[in-house]
Amino acid sequence: MTSRSRLLSPFRAGLLTLAAAPCWVSAAPAPAPNATPAAAPLAGLQPELRTYLETHCLKCHDADTDKGDFRIDNLSPKIGFEDSPQWLEIMERINSGEMPPKKEKVKPTADESGKFVARVAARMKEGESARMAARGKVSYNRLSRDEYVNTVEDLLGVHFDATDPGGFLEDAEWHGFERIGSVMTLSPSTVEKYMAAAETVLAEAYPLKKPVPIQVSKRAIEEKQVDENHRERLRELGLLDKVRFEMWPGDIFRYSAPAEPLPEAGIYEITYTLSGLKPEKGRAPRLFVYESKLDRVLHEQDIIAPEDQPVTVTFRAHLPKGRPSINVLNDVPGPSNNPRSGRHGNRPFISLKDGRIPWQMKLTDEQGRPRYAFLIMDSVSWKGPIITEEQQRRRDEYVPAQEGNLDQVREGLGKLARRAFRRPVTGEELDGYVSIVKAELAAGEKFHDAVKAGMLSMLCSKSFLFLAEGDEDAQRHTLNDWEIASRLSYLFWSTMPDDELLDLAEKGRLQDKAELARQTARLLADPRSKRFTDSFAAQWLHLRKVGRFPPDKKLYPDYDLNLEKSMVGETKAFFRQVLQQNLTLREFLNSDWTMLNARLAEFYGVPATDLPRDEFQRVALAGESRRGGLLTQASVLSLTSDGTRHRTVHRGVWLSEAIFGKTPPPPPANVDPIAPNPVDAPKATLRMKLEAHIHDPNCASCHANIDPLGLAFENYDAIGRWRTEEIVAEGQGQNPAINASGKLPDGRTYQTPEEFKALLMSSLDGFNETFIEKLATYALRRSLSFDDRARLHAIAAVSKSKDYRLQDLVTALVTSDLFVHR
Repeated sequence: MTSRSRLLSPFRAGLLTLAAAPCWVSAAPAPAPNATPAAAPLAGLQPELRTYLETHCLKCHDADTDKGDFRIDNLSPKIGFEDSPQWLEIMERINSGEMPPKKEKVKPTADESGKFVARVAARMKEGESARMAARGKVSYNRLSRDEYVNTVEDLLGVHFDATDPGGFLEDAEWHGFERIGSVMTLSPSTVEKYMAAAETVLAEAYPLKKPVPIQVSKRAIEEKQVDENHRERLRELGLLDKVRFEMWPGDIFRYSAPAEPLPEAGIYEITYTLSGLKPEKGRAPRLFVYESKLDRVLHEQDIIAPEDQPVTVTFRAHLPKGRPSINVLNDVPGPSNNPRSGRHGNRPFISLKDGRIPWQMKLTDEQGRPRYAFLIMDSVSWKGPIITEEQQRRRDEYVPAQEGNLDQVREGLGKLARRAFRRPVTGEELDGYVSIVKAELAAGEKFHDAVKAGMLSMLCSKSFLFLAEGDEDAQRHTLNDWEIASRLSYLFWSTMPDDELLDLAEKGRLQDKAELARQTARLLADPRSKRFTDSFAAQWLHLRKVGRFPPDKKLYPDYDLNLEKSMVGETKAFFRQVLQQNLTLREFLNSDWTMLNARLAEFYGVPATDLPRDEFQRVALAGESRRGGLLTQASVLSLTSDGTRHRTVHRGVWLSEAIFGKTPPPPPANVDPIAPNPVDAPKATLRMKLEAHIHDPNCASCHANIDPLGLAFENYDAIGRWRTEEIVAEGQGQNPAINASGKLPDGRTYQTPEEFKALLMSSLDGFNETFIEKLATYALRRSLSFDDRARLHAIAAVSKSKDYRLQDLVTALVTSDLFVHR
């Protein structure tokens, strides 16, 4: 490949300059320690805030007293925009109870201080959002890790494994969202990773020699692996080619790799032929295929198939050139394979009837029924690398058919640039890339490598790595057609616009709201829209936090990674079903159905027959299921737990942010933890301990707003199982009964989770506005500010007129003025 040093001048140096430039991050302006004094102390401040400060703070912190070298009389009333460090310190001092001092005769009540802190916190948040939303002449939004992978695959037909060792770092997060342009900065190390990624992608797309595809099959246990003492006997019986590999729980099969190394990096199709035996009251065996060098799971699924009727499991995976290191596990709990009885003997396994060595662990009982969940591996097949006709055609479009033909070089690079940059390319720009090819040829590089140098520079340019919106030469606040095309495609497909969107942009038709509605329907109908439903649901609901605190295996022995994956899968599939069927937002708060697979149905105790083992299917819920909507799904309930116990306050905070769109103020500093229950006292629920804890007046005010939102779900434990009593280790007596009642700040009360959901359903307009703001934040890749409120309200009105139906709501956003506004 062309040396990197010669390529620095055309593009890398520019990126390094941009990496340090302020335009990449809409940073907060430097706070002025003391803004220009107002005409009178605290003039212009919100009356409620001014009254509190005048009553309890001003006499010690004015120009005359200046106690502690801290004045408040000259603070700017623009909270969140100016004097932010001072306002933050005021909020923290009051929140902690440090101020006003305890010796003061006239002290504010805890409720007054709590309201003051909440108001300041709200203004600080508004200021943060406004700074995040601030936009210069051009906004640059770097592609997320997933967007880069999808874009490269659509552009060149190459799958880049960005999460493999040495790949890209995780995307920066802001309030759960991972595609906010102003926080996705660019560092020199990231530039190096983009360089390496582009070289890897182009090496696979344009190898020096066209790889010869392989298509091989082999037995799980080949003849050379059979012990010599048994080889001749099995040959005489005609069974030497029927030896199988039996896998008890936790066992590993290490013989998947083909005899010869993989010829090139690419997509390979792998097929296993195997059986899976499930005990009558136990778990199904689970095929788990893992590439150890890449630290990547290639495939996993439950297998249920009789011994004499094996099934074939086929999947595709992207693998590098060379010999893969693949382990296949039977990923279910069971007896340890460490004792001698669990090990493989030298006697080949043929069938259950033929049996195992007497000292080995028995796989079946006297009636021939499986005692454990085990797999029987027959064979493995490989095919690849697989390149579709469409992928090859697209790759061929960008390279000259005739070696040395620079006119064809220019034509090919022009096609690549239009798609890669998602806009027209000027002749001057194209001249620059062609000049790179010429420079490489002049330096003695081969024609093939010189052309790839020009392509490499495009894949490392800011026009490819960033979605740019706006003009350098003018202040433009609305998007042009090319920018709308990108906003649409990256919203719904997380990838570059397809040819239809680019053609519409070229014709200037994407300013038409009717066309935008048609394109919304088209993009949502495409299978690639699953990227939107999965990504938005995960970011809105913070699903990436599921499993962050792995549940204690002693307390929750049924919990494993398969169950965790099913929990998250239910929520994503549920969101996708609501969208595809154009159901209303009410379904998110409460529903009489959900999306289940066999594992999750078993976990919930929902009677459901013939459910897929891994795929999700819509299932009607009976009233006694205690499920329905998002709030009682195990993913949401477990992400607000700590792996040992449920966390009422965290559940309340999550619901306040995700459903009501309100972020509670930060807790006071140095808050004492909830005290453990004395061993000689009666057992107490976490709720009882929490109620004792918040007698502290500094805590009570905020907890009065947060806790009722979390107390509604006391019947669900740390992993989302229903319960009527709380299992308590400390204390004396019986486990205490659950109390899931509560009182909302507005005075409304509930006794059960169902009654709480009913209260939420009666306030659907508030949830409608919150959901629209979350969706708009995701779509526009920025936080929303005060200036956006009128447009948000307009979308909310359209949503309400459409009975809050989700697909109509999404269409209302795309066809709104907000969507085409920078």
